[in-house]
Amino acid sequence: MQLIFFILTLIIVNINGEKEEEVVVVNLRIEGNEKTIFEGSITTKEHRVTTLSGGTNKCDGTNNNISQISGPTLISTLNLAAMTNDFTWDGTYDKLYDDYFVTRIENNSITDSKYWSTLIDYKMTEIGGCQQKVKQGQNILFAYDAFNKKHFLKLETLKKTIQIGSPITIKVTDGQTGQPIHGAIVGDKQTNIQGYITIIFYKLGIQTLKAHRLDSIRSNQVIINVTQ
Repeated sequence: MQLIFFILTLIIVNINGEKEEEVVVVNLRIEGNEKTIFEGSITTKEHRVTTLSGGTNKCDGTNNNISQISGPTLISTLNLAAMTNDFTWDGTYDKLYDDYFVTRIENNSITDSKYWSTLIDYKMTEIGGCQQKVKQGQNILFAYDAFNKKHFLKLETLKKTIQIGSPITIKVTDGQTGQPIHGAIVGDKQTNIQGYITIIFYKLGIQTLKAHRLDSIRSNQVIINVTQ
């Protein structure tokens, strides 16, 4: 029994002794200057990445000798999302840091004061995107101009299914601190000082909500199923 557990917890190798590629599913969100560029699940794995400005290089979590164990990374996730969805990105490659620096996603290019930042589960990353590995189920955020924003909005509700005409309570917080956010816009309503808002849907079907505030990064989306 111990042997079985040991084998299952190790990195799986094939009969030739080669490490099999680790494949994980993460939640990726890309918040641009004026809109959400992408939000959804991405199946990601390590691979060589090619950009117009940076050429082709490895991007597997071992970059800059940060780790001896390879795996899917922030940049490999971004790259696979762009390859399988309708958006583009570019980045330069720094040989000193052995990593890519994101310079553009869609039409949101860096400037002297605006950059692309990366967060995992609402925590700022501290190493490069090809060094930072990602794990199953993590929430990955690429946020434009994040250093000039006050909050990273997080949208939550206890209910995902609601009867038509019934009220549903939504809460908006700062994903980093848990602080309730007053004055965030959800639909056509504004959160109160405790960060709450009550919404009533009068239309059947799937309804998608996001929170906005001018000084903040947009929230994740919440999908509500309105039934009879």
